[in-house]
Amino acid sequence: MAGDTTTLEGGCLCGRLRYRLERVKSAYWCHCTMCRRASGSAALPWVSMAREDVAFISGEPAIFESSPGVTRRFCGHCGSPIVFDMAREADVDVTIGTLDDPDRVSPTHHIWVSSALHMARDLGEGLPRYDGERPSDP
Repeated sequence: MAGDTTTLEGGCLCGRLRYRLERVKSAYWCHCTMCRRASGSAALPWVSMAREDVAFISGEPAIFESSPGVTRRFCGHCGSPIVFDMAREADVDVTIGTLDDPDRVSPTHHIWVSSALHMARDLGEGLPRYDGERPSDP
């Protein structure tokens, strides 16, 4: 990741939701079908951090359970996707595109490339790619 990513802020398209992130751990591109459909994009870039390191500082997100144990938080007014939260994981993910300064982070890998659209296969060329979840760090 690029730059100082200790504290980041962002918000939705209409400005009703604002959030603050602390201690970002990683950033990646997701190519899974659910992320594509939730965002309307060919792939979705995320930052990951511990659940307790995400705080909404204005507004309350709407919540959608996209599959058992998985919730997505988004603006109920403009629809901007913000948070992906898988209950069995310690970390949550926040969409890079909703950051005030998205260039402060750079994805370091891709996940679910087995589901990638042909048009997105060269996205972030040269970065490691995994057919499913990123393998655990040793």
